[in-house]
Amino acid sequence: MNINLSDIFTTAGRQHTQKEDRYTKNTIGIHTSILASTKISTFPRSSRIKNRHIDTSPHRILDAPGMLDDYYLNLLDWSTTNIVVIGLGEAVYGYSVHDKSVVEMYSGSDYVSSVKTSGNMLCIGNSDGSMNLIDMCTNKVMQSIKNHNARISSLSWNGNIISSGDKAGRLCNMDIRSGQVSAIGGHSQEICGLAWSADLRYLASGGNDNTIRIWQLGNNNSQTLSGHKSAVKALAWCPWRSGILTSGGGTKDMTIKFWDVTENKLERSIDTHSQVCTLTYLPKYKEIISSHGYSENDIRIWKASTMSLISSFGKHGSRVLHVAPSPDGSELASASADENLKFWKLFSVEKPVPRRDSLPFR
Repeated sequence: MNINLSDIFTTAGRQHTQKEDRYTKNTIGIHTSILASTKISTFPRSSRIKNRHIDTSPHRILDAPGMLDDYYLNLLDWSTTNIVVIGLGEAVYGYSVHDKSVVEMYSGSDYVSSVKTSGNMLCIGNSDGSMNLIDMCTNKVMQSIKNHNARISSLSWNGNIISSGDKAGRLCNMDIRSGQVSAIGGHSQEICGLAWSADLRYLASGGNDNTIRIWQLGNNNSQTLSGHKSAVKALAWCPWRSGILTSGGGTKDMTIKFWDVTENKLERSIDTHSQVCTLTYLPKYKEIISSHGYSENDIRIWKASTMSLISSFGKHGSRVLHVAPSPDGSELASASADENLKFWKLFSVEKPVPRRDSLPFR
């Protein structure tokens, strides 16, 4: 069902003022040229970084009514097919970056507590402990699953395996082809963060018990990383250093920590002076993006090697609970309990140009 933006992303009698739409056709979307080749920059990487401009104003703002103010949930994702998926109340909506349309992808009787995409597949975790697998091409439910008895707060994909964590601290890995399930009682409290490493060797789980567990497929034993003083929701694996995990703590902690899971040791820790809600890497510039709650409610970009602050932006009226990078990393979507969905430009994408020595097809 096609839905008008004004039907979903606005509400009557809202307390905040109407937002400016900074969208232009030249700044969003996928533009391809059949007879194009890669453009090679003649400027060194250091020069490109120095001259880079980070837009600290969102280029598009959408209203997102029904966004829950719950630190432990994970309600936003940006698929590799350029669909921004957001859970609002009992429903999930997809916003197409290509044509700016909004589609209701799912609607249930219980509130949605987590979403995660993998290609054209979407997994939805619900507050009653059920999961739904959605074909994003048709928006039809392919499977309905009940592996949990508590709300599913976090999800992460590993190929055909979907990992899910619930409020009771239970972790499940399910092969969606066979339906085979491996269940583990991993944490003593809610699992609010899950992340598979890029090489698919490790699964990190973060809990409200202030610990991180590191798992490997086929092994129910885990190693425990301790050091945070609050819930650990924000988890991200370093794309260029194998076995390096970055984690962020809640209000009583406010730190970002770097772990070498191969040595089971803490490498370093920095105090952000604000609740850490999410972490994601920006490989192009070897940077880390963090989003925060109390007290700053902002987004920050850090140089990964030194953790020196590069930019602070992305102000919301409430905690920036969710962020999702675009497939190429050039944009970031952020969602907050202030019921705003904002889009930020992180860097400009160099457009490919035809090579002058290219031969035409005959």
